[in-house]
Amino acid sequence: MTKIIYAAFVILVMTAFVGCSHDHDPGETELKYGSNSVTQYTDSTEIFMEYPALVINNEAKFLIHLTDLKNFKAVSKGLLTVEFTNQKGTKFSLTEDKPARAGIYTPVVKFTEPGNYKMILSLKGKQVSDKIIIDNIVVYANKSEVPLEEKESLSSISFLKEQQWKIDFANESVIKRKMQKSVVATGEIKAKPELFSKVVSPIEGIILSKNNRNLKSIGAFVKEGDILLNISPSVNASISIQKIKNDFLLSKSEYERVQNLFDKKAVSQKRLNETKFDFESKQVIYNSLIDQIKITENGYSVIAPIDGFIENLNFDLGDQIISGQELFTILNPHKLILKVNVPSSQFEAANNSTDASFKVEGINSEFRISLLNGKKISVAASLNEANRTVPVYFEFNNPQNKIKVGMYAEVYVKVGKENEYTSIPESAIINEDGLHTAYVQTEGEAFEKRILKTGIIDNGYVQVISGLEVGERVVTIGAYQVRLAVLSPESAIGHGHAH
Repeated sequence: MTKIIYAAFVILVMTAFVGCSHDHDPGETELKYGSNSVTQYTDSTEIFMEYPALVINNEAKFLIHLTDLKNFKAVSKGLLTVEFTNQKGTKFSLTEDKPARAGIYTPVVKFTEPGNYKMILSLKGKQVSDKIIIDNIVVYANKSEVPLEEKESLSSISFLKEQQWKIDFANESVIKRKMQKSVVATGEIKAKPELFSKVVSPIEGIILSKNNRNLKSIGAFVKEGDILLNISPSVNASISIQKIKNDFLLSKSEYERVQNLFDKKAVSQKRLNETKFDFESKQVIYNSLIDQIKITENGYSVIAPIDGFIENLNFDLGDQIISGQELFTILNPHKLILKVNVPSSQFEAANNSTDASFKVEGINSEFRISLLNGKKISVAASLNEANRTVPVYFEFNNPQNKIKVGMYAEVYVKVGKENEYTSIPESAIINEDGLHTAYVQTEGEAFEKRILKTGIIDNGYVQVISGLEVGERVVTIGAYQVRLAVLSPESAIGHGHAH
């Protein structure tokens, strides 16, 4: 008795689900019998259209779902003109000022002549304007000519337009694209040595607030030669600087005097060489000093050695500083280094490679060295014994300074030649129980799950060896939600609408 009651309860619940799934108005229920559907794409619009079997002198409601392919959202506004032309050239048209509901236009049409029609939809609006042509709209002379409706595939997954429009969703055509095999490795972004500088104080002194009212902050961009900081030198520092300058000037004068005497053969080559060495030594010290500071009315000014951004300030206003103390770190990130740790087992392939692509944390894009005007610059001469890798170095331009020094990278060192492969974006693949799967949109609201055999990965795309055909449209954003539709009660009911 209990089993009978439970079975009756299940039937009642399933009946309720079936009733809820077809939330049509009375005019839309006719779509279930002798219905037709069309799914087409232009560069800017997807149309998914449903309409009943068309018989002359009978009104037929068309459900025209329009999706803006910029974001795969419903076309919520726009004037839609629908024109029909038959084989005799007879034309008629009608206009919908706006969609009946977001994304859905519902023109009602009555045909007076049977035959094949061309349907032209002209959409004009601020959101999207487009022209869509649909051929072979068949109109029958009477109901007896209407063919029986084919049964819907049991493998088809229903995921309605209204559901798609509410989530982040997108699809993309499966195409052949050029791809290249890779050696997968880890990497790190590093600064170019000549574009990175630690600025130290060449003298001891005090950093007075009154002399540094325009002090640059962290993140500020400076040019080579710009004043970074004014230092009020100690007495000893002033004496030391003056001594360096005097020593240089005296050594220069002495070298010029001895050179003149040597030209007159009044001194030996040895004497000239000794004087020259003394002058060049003091010149290096003096040039090093004037490369770092210049004398101003506020004391001695520390200047920027390179163009770049100030990364660190290692002092406070009012500090007493000493000679050699680190003051600033300056980095110019317009060119960076990618250090790739290539497994020793893959070293030969990586050593012969001239290109690589990489992803870094926090940025969805994949970057390619060759497309960043970069190149391979060197390969380490020794193996890192700790992790059994060989460092390989690439140099590249940094677009908009988006990539930061210190970021870790997932690197694909390119090997071999490019070939064309059937491929889809990585985002289209879902791992289900260890299998690579994807969801194909067979119609506007119908999907199929495919199990894939995949191959190489390149620039965000995965080679598909089997499971998909070129021209099919695969879900690239929202595939997980389509998968959930398989598990929902509605998936057991079949194709339904919540219009």
